[in-house]
Amino acid sequence: MRLARLKQRKQFLAAADHGRRFRSSAFTVQVRDAEPDETREPAGLRLGLTASRKVGNAVKRNRIRRRLRVAAAEALATQADRRCDVVIVARAETLTAGFRMLVSELSTAIDRARPAGPGRKLRSSGKSKTSTPAADTSRAGPARVGGARKPS
Repeated sequence: MRLARLKQRKQFLAAADHGRRFRSSAFTVQVRDAEPDETREPAGLRLGLTASRKVGNAVKRNRIRRRLRVAAAEALATQADRRCDVVIVARAETLTAGFRMLVSELSTAIDRARPAGPGRKLRSSGKSKTSTPAADTSRAGPARVGGARKPS
C-alpha cells in the first residue's frame, strides 16, 4: 500500500506548528489532524519524511527515508483512512535501529502523540517583537565606522 505524501513546505510547517508530537530514540513524529471543513486532495492519511544533513550524507539520508517509508507503509496501513498529516523527522539512530522497533513505534505514534488540548501551548510561528538583533548591544563588539577595517 502506498501512502499519500506531503509535498509542500507549508504542509510540513503546519504539522510542526499545530500538530502533536511523539519522540522516539530513532525519530520524532508530528501528527496534525485535519480540520472537519478542510478540503484535502487525498482524503486519508498523508505522510511526510524529513532527514536533515545532521543525520549524515546523501547516501545515509536516502537509506533512512527508504527504511522509514517501508516501516510507515507497514505500520500505518490500518490507519490509512484517518484524516491527518504525519511527519517523521529522522535521527541518525534510524539507521542502526531494528526494523521491527521502527514499525512498532510508528504504529503507536499516532495514538501516543500528546493531544493538542486547551492546556497545551502551541509553538509560535514568529519571533517576539520585543528584542531585535540591532537593539541587543550586550554582545556587540567594537563599533566600526563606515565599514572600514581596523588597521592591524
